[in-house]
Amino acid sequence: MIQERTYSNELETPAMQEVFLNVPVSDWALLRELIRKFGWQSETREQLIDRFCNSRPQQPSLTDEEILEEVNAVRYHK
Repeated sequence: MIQERTYSNELETPAMQEVFLNVPVSDWALLRELIRKFGWQSETREQLIDRFCNSRPQQPSLTDEEILEEVNAVRYHK
């Protein structure tokens, strides 16, 4: 499965196209070598998730109780 994303915002890198590939493990070394030779960037799903998690605030702006109150308000229309 291939998913593509073209950058349209000037704050993002307009010369890059983001592509998601499912590659057999046996072909991953070859693909990584091609990526390196062409000067492209790659990251695994785990690396993407780690990067996202590391960019999140360490101290949430809501407490667990406040979140629970909001969930209950929506769920039970209170």
